[in-house]
Amino acid sequence: MTDENLSQERMSELLDSGEATPMLAGTEVGPTWYAGRWWYVPVEAAEDADYQPADPEKAERFDSLRRRAEAVERVQAELDGRQ
Repeated sequence: MTDENLSQERMSELLDSGEATPMLAGTEVGPTWYAGRWWYVPVEAAEDADYQPADPEKAERFDSLRRRAEAVERVQAELDGRQ
């Protein structure tokens, strides 16, 4: 695991290989789980800024958001199965 920043290009490679997982499927840049921690691009950063590891407070928020997204995905899958 590293505390160094990762370029968007490198994160894209990790996503393509399956080593990293985006919080929301289909998002190009956003919170991403890699090497046992969350990584993100700061909102105030330029669009080509590097990913940086989330601090514990942000990681907790990302965990909460991911649980919510998973709940939405489960409901959507149920609705899709009924149609």
